[in-house]
Amino acid sequence: MADYDYIVIGAGPGGATAASLLAHDGKRVLLADKNPSAGGKMMTFHNGGHTYELFPQNLIPYAPSLFERLSETVGKPVRNVAAEIDDKVNILYGDRSGKVHLLDPKDFKTFKAIGIKGFKNTLQTVLVMLKLLKMKPKKIAALEKISALDYMNGLKMPEALRVFVTASFGEGAFEMTSDKVPAAHLVRIFQTSMDSKKYPTPRYYEGGIGGFFDRMVETVTDNGGKILWKTRVKSIDTENGRVVGITTESGEKYTAPIVVSNAGLRQTVLKLVGESNFTPEYAERIKGLQSNLADVGYRFFTTQRVLQYSTYVYYPYNCLETWADFEEVRDGKKKPTGNYIYIGSKSVYPTISPDGEKQVIYAVMSAHPDPEQDITPQLAYIDEKLKMLFPKLYEDGIIEKREIMGLKEVSALGVDKLFDGQGGESYGIANSIGQSDGDRPVCNLPIEGLYCVGNDTEGFGVGTHRAVESGFIAYEKLRKYCANQVKL
Repeated sequence: MADYDYIVIGAGPGGATAASLLAHDGKRVLLADKNPSAGGKMMTFHNGGHTYELFPQNLIPYAPSLFERLSETVGKPVRNVAAEIDDKVNILYGDRSGKVHLLDPKDFKTFKAIGIKGFKNTLQTVLVMLKLLKMKPKKIAALEKISALDYMNGLKMPEALRVFVTASFGEGAFEMTSDKVPAAHLVRIFQTSMDSKKYPTPRYYEGGIGGFFDRMVETVTDNGGKILWKTRVKSIDTENGRVVGITTESGEKYTAPIVVSNAGLRQTVLKLVGESNFTPEYAERIKGLQSNLADVGYRFFTTQRVLQYSTYVYYPYNCLETWADFEEVRDGKKKPTGNYIYIGSKSVYPTISPDGEKQVIYAVMSAHPDPEQDITPQLAYIDEKLKMLFPKLYEDGIIEKREIMGLKEVSALGVDKLFDGQGGESYGIANSIGQSDGDRPVCNLPIEGLYCVGNDTEGFGVGTHRAVESGFIAYEKLRKYCANQVKL
């Protein structure tokens, strides 16, 4: 008899979702994670009264979302502190002259400041926005093999609007260059982010993102399961072509007929199970999957409030860089000169900062995911732009502490590095043409009883939301699989 009904490896958003839902069904679940708490790369830290993650996160769509659906399903309410204040996203556009303009995409009057004026320009703007907002699913699907960059470059629209939409809903949403992200995904996430009727409320939770998932996985122990924190899994064990359990790095063995891995698809197939257990064609496909970009930059701990709102994004006119551009920066052949920068702080929300005034501020830009590269040029670029955008941050006595957000931190908290040039990626496998939607790997892998969740498999959305959706998808597939097994 097996020790558990299910074993889940990894308590990132995907693994925590799957484990919580399965445990809520009354199943005995073993959840093992290498970290001391849930959330993966979004694990929450508490320091000096601050609640924060090591990395910034996007929460599109706004609430209600799959986060709320998960919380309601397992009966674990969590306070949404973002809904308690008046907050907004601030778009800062840097034009060709170097001047920075505040752009509000929901207020066409503000576009005048960046050259969108007169009947022709205004009409172009309105028509493009309506085209994107009203596009039907069939037409969206037809854009799956066209890059976001090519599609947006083919539309007649003012430069500032093209840069904002392409950078925000291409690279910004999926942490992948816009010459790789499908135009279909840009349109879908644009529609989702603008749907204030369906998703009217900002969301961030008391206790942070990791704290949210810590609360969800309580469902495992509530229903007779077990959580192993600070536990690395050495292997997923198989017999006669099906899963039988896991072995930890310390030698303990646990058995279950089904294993759900949130350790990364490539890591699961090539390392935990082993390449020899799959067909050569499947193993080669997994090896060839492309990683997405990384986030690098700073975490500033300040002595007083610097940011009024939670989110600011700086988009210079020349920020639409390609994958080849990021490779050149990685190789030291060029320096960052036109990248977009995310500047944000969740400290503006209640319960998140020690006194409501001190802040943890993220300032990050995209980078190639190779954790061995020198990120000094990226840090210098961020410093240069922050001094222009937020000079108060650099006044005497404002910065209490500054930490570098490096590439090796990502691999330490999230999926393990497996190949040269990989390991620092923000999400995992890139959401790029050839490995998205119908070409995306499915969560049920070609070994009986083996499933994979997280950003690497089925699901849609930005970062954590995509991972949560993968957990829901795997859960529904597992329910059908188990029901069929009972019939047999």
